[in-house]
Amino acid sequence: MHFSFTRITALAFSVFCILNSTTAQQVNRCATDEKVTKHLLESPEALQNYSRLFENARIIKEEREAGLRGGNPLRYIPVVFHVIHEGGTENISKAQLEDQIRVLNEDFTRTNADTVNTRDIFKPVAANPNINFRLAQLDPDGNCTEGITRTFSAQTSNAGDNVKGLIWWDNTKYLNIWVVRTIASDGTSGGVTLGFSSLPGFGGGGNDGIVVRADCIGTIENVNQQIGGTGRTLTHEIGHYLGLFHTFQGGCTGGFFGEQIDDTPPVADASFGCDTTANSCTNDNPDLPDMIENYMDYANDECMNIFTLGQKDVFDATLTGTREDLVSSANLIATGTDGTPVVACAPVADFYAENTMVCQGDLVNFTDNSYNGTIDTRAWSFPTGNPTSSASASPNIQFSTPGFHNVSLTVTNTQGNDSKTINSYIYVSPENATISNWQFFEGFEGDNTNNEWLIFNEGNVTTTWQQVSNAAYSGSKCMKISNFTGNTTGAVDALVFPSIDFTAISTPPTLRFKVANAQRPGSQFTSASEDRLKVMISTNCGKTWQTRYNKAGADLATVGTSSSSFTPTAQSQWEEISVNLSSFATQDNVLIKFEATSDGGNNVYIDDINLTGPVGVEEVISENDFSVFPNPSDNTVFVNFTLNTDEQVELSVNDITGKNVRTIINSNLNKGAHSIVINKNELHASGIYFLNLKTTNSIIVRKILFF
Repeated sequence: MHFSFTRITALAFSVFCILNSTTAQQVNRCATDEKVTKHLLESPEALQNYSRLFENARIIKEEREAGLRGGNPLRYIPVVFHVIHEGGTENISKAQLEDQIRVLNEDFTRTNADTVNTRDIFKPVAANPNINFRLAQLDPDGNCTEGITRTFSAQTSNAGDNVKGLIWWDNTKYLNIWVVRTIASDGTSGGVTLGFSSLPGFGGGGNDGIVVRADCIGTIENVNQQIGGTGRTLTHEIGHYLGLFHTFQGGCTGGFFGEQIDDTPPVADASFGCDTTANSCTNDNPDLPDMIENYMDYANDECMNIFTLGQKDVFDATLTGTREDLVSSANLIATGTDGTPVVACAPVADFYAENTMVCQGDLVNFTDNSYNGTIDTRAWSFPTGNPTSSASASPNIQFSTPGFHNVSLTVTNTQGNDSKTINSYIYVSPENATISNWQFFEGFEGDNTNNEWLIFNEGNVTTTWQQVSNAAYSGSKCMKISNFTGNTTGAVDALVFPSIDFTAISTPPTLRFKVANAQRPGSQFTSASEDRLKVMISTNCGKTWQTRYNKAGADLATVGTSSSSFTPTAQSQWEEISVNLSSFATQDNVLIKFEATSDGGNNVYIDDINLTGPVGVEEVISENDFSVFPNPSDNTVFVNFTLNTDEQVELSVNDITGKNVRTIINSNLNKGAHSIVINKNELHASGIYFLNLKTTNSIIVRKILFF
């Protein structure tokens, strides 16, 4: 079977139309079609691979009907569950995951109790796929495993393919299943998405597997009975993983490339509810009702109970073709799923804190999230906490010293032990604001020796906010997040500034900063990147945040799209952003966070962050007419500025706490250029200072460093 590119495009359009007809539904059970459509458009040769799968399934069907094929032996598929969580109910138990395996094994051997509900008209085509699933007992390195990993990540919410970059095992050896809190709505489907899967032969290895909501796993504990409390969501997704489309693919006529299964009656559109009287297509011969009990429709979980013989033929084609190595005897031995007795494993140490940013003196609740084996003993270490150690599964620790704090955990059972240490895991904000003067300015010209800015990046990967010297709005340096290369899609990186006393600002506070960004363009069929930047405010030391600026994609970009790594080369490529923070004017301990979320697009730069009261419209001096050099300096700094009119001018120097160290000028100056010299010995010590230039309607701030 051969498909031209024109026909491939038509198929992609037909898939879109089918899904578009279901957008009124509140629950979009599966986003697989959107993922497949995207991949077909980006990689048309994938359709040729898929057509070969159905050709092999046709041959298997002919042999089966001719009595030339015996029954298949029971095939075993090694499984690993990657639980992506933030310590909530999505961090489901081993028991719930094992219950899901039970459901799968019953559904894929037709031993599920509700087979009695298959209507008589469909019983002749009901099939036993003869497939079982086993949790892996050996990981890719040959180490003992329970077939479960746990990763703490904010990407568990609105998850997509991005979570696959957090952790992945060789897809030729394991069925990777990522368990998340929620899944992002994709394409035109809308509603609540329960899961999505790759198809055999579609996409690279790192993209192969299934993403599913935690509250749709199994039948016990933290399941959502309203959207999937019987474990059939994963049965449905594994149907895709083994080669099946939805039964409603192609509608009544089959379209250009319909579902391709002869013994599933055509369905006009996705079925919802459990309507046994439905017969949406009457053009079939014989005319049969909709097979709402088929696992590959969208009917309610409790109505599902059947795979057909034709669908089993596709499974057999997949497991003797694209996924043949997965079920091979050699792979079962390599993954420990060959039926050897389950052995106990040494634990893998893991933990998380309820809050990783707290106020001075707060208690922090920690949770032992170790997995892979039963924990007999645990030993926590909190070198700067109170107490400094604990054997509890959930200790409460007080941190009274501002700054970063390290945490370690060692867990042990009879099989062995494991330790995990996270340096600078807890950040304690001081009781009194670090900055208590009327302004804050950060131009990133210093070396951050005093933690003038704090960087938090999920997973402690190397790509995060970094100070660079190849771009700047003013001066010679700025901050950059490298989304073009290095940063993974979905990665969240935060740049946080020390606490500020807003009550010291006499007028309602306004945050100004410069930003530069270019979108990465899309392909003929895909949209441009949607990198995101937020400005967020916390009044409780970072435990909760309020968003005050939130831009992405074209709204964030300050220049046109760029297919190469973007670096701003002129001030015209930067944009000034003004954020009104007047609602926080009465707060005396405020944190400001710049949070970047990567869409695998292009680089984002920020510079000249300035927090002051509002600046007048008719300024008598502009920032372009104000320069300070050299900065940093070991002795002398030259300050140059030009006034547009005669003006009352105050030029003063404050230290990092806001205390006035020296007033250089406080008098009327004539219109024109002025040059001032500041010597380090006038300030009495090396360090960081704020240089404030105030006129009647203008405030300009520069940070200077004497070393």
